Amino acid sequence: MTYISKHMVRTKPRGMGDGEPADDIITLLFGELLPADQAPPTDNVNQTTGGGASTSASDFTSAGGVCKPMNFPALAASRALQSQLNRVAQVKGFGKVATDGAIGPGTLALFREVQALSAGGVMGDPSSCMGVAPDVDVLAAQVQALADSLGAPATVSGPVLSLSVPSIKTKSGKTVVAPDAGLLGGMASLSAVEKLALLGVAGGIGYLLLSKSKKRRK
Repeated sequence: MTYISKHMVRTKPRGMGDGEPADDIITLLFGELLPADQAPPTDNVNQTTGGGASTSASDFTSAGGVCKPMNFPALAASRALQSQLNRVAQVKGFGKVATDGAIGPGTLALFREVQALSAGGVMGDPSSCMGVAPDVDVLAAQVQALADSLGAPATVSGPVLSLSVPSIKTKSGKTVVAPDAGLLGGMASLSAVEKLALLGVAGGIGYLLLSKSKKRRK
């Protein structure tokens, strides 16, 4: 008899972002998200903890095997690493990851594949997110060098489906979306009622499309 573990149930495509399967959607619709310009001033979201260009462990918070940046410089460095990993994935046929800055199971899995190709050129310990996240700035440069050596395009498209929103978890525990988070990030400024209304509209559109699809198959 085959048993399905909870870990198997929670598996999802890399492109949907790191964490649990519905985390991104639930946080987006019901979580307390703040636009970048409403981040608490005392959280110093525009600089690393050390005040310089380099990231460290103190620039990240870890929960459930996922390391989230606590400031925008760390977020930018994390997303740069994910972008460079996707360049290698493009030429090697690996699954890509969402460039949301969260260093979790999906990013670590791709990192391990890329690291194995590097013949020692890419450092880091992908056995846990804290083995990678603190050094994302250095690791991004190492992966970039590998991607360049493989002739990867300078920029590549991300996953086909991605519901991840680039965001940080500040020192005071606030979730703040990146300034360039786009349409999904724009939902951060909506009220709970507006989010529910938008969800209702999306559900209605989905129902109509599904109904039309069923009629065509008859």
